[in-house]
Amino acid sequence: MPQTPMPAPETETGTDPVSQWGLVIEGFQATNDKIHAAVASTFSLDRAEAETLLRLANAAEQRKPMAAIAREAQFTSGGFTKVADRLTERGLAERARCTVDRRVIYLELTAAGAELAEDLSCLISDLVRSIYTDVLGAERAQLVAEAMAELRAKNLT
Repeated sequence: MPQTPMPAPETETGTDPVSQWGLVIEGFQATNDKIHAAVASTFSLDRAEAETLLRLANAAEQRKPMAAIAREAQFTSGGFTKVADRLTERGLAERARCTVDRRVIYLELTAAGAELAEDLSCLISDLVRSIYTDVLGAERAQLVAEAMAELRAKNLT
C-alpha cells in the first residue's frame, strides 16, 4: 500500500511533533529506498528477499523456523511463503523439517545463498557508510541508531 507523503514542514527542521516525525519518516524512507534500489539493481532481490537472506545469514547455522522469520519481519505467513518460494526457486535457500517437531519448517541458506548474503551485506555496509554515516558523522549516526533502538524497544506491541 503506497504511503501518503507527509506535508513538507514550514522549516527544514520543524520543532512541532508532527513536523519532527515527518522528517524522521521521510529521511528514513529516502535513505532506505536508495539502499533497496541498489540491492534490486545489483542482485535482483526485492526488500523481503534481501531481509530474509540477511536474517538467515545472521542466524545460528544459517537457518531459522519460517514462522519466526515471518513474525520478526512482520510478514503474513502466506506472504512469507511466497518469499521463501522465490528464494528456493533461485537456489538461495531450502526448506528443512525439524527432526524434533514435524510442525516446524526451517528455511536455511544454501551455499549460493550464503555467498549472496555475504555480498549483499558488503554492499549494504558500503551504502550505509556513504549515505548515512558519512552524511551524519559517526557520532550522530550512532545517536540516531541508539534512539531508534530505544523507540523500537518501547513501542513493540
